[in-house]
Amino acid sequence: MWTEQQYELAAKLAENEREAALAAVRGRINQASAGSVDGNCQDCGDDIGQARLAALPGASRCVSCQTVHEKKQSLFAR
Repeated sequence: MWTEQQYELAAKLAENEREAALAAVRGRINQASAGSVDGNCQDCGDDIGQARLAALPGASRCVSCQTVHEKKQSLFAR
């Protein structure tokens, strides 16, 4: 069982993740409005792909780089 403090921490972490995702989407939308979105991955520079950008407008990495990024994050989270 989790304590109340653990639930509050989990809720705060989830809220922070949502805010970060929202900020990323807003940033990409602002870039698109300014005409500066190039649709390239921030890590490798390859094309992110229109289908991915349509599904996740805030995506800044291609699928391959995002997968590597998430694996690295999960290793550091342990």
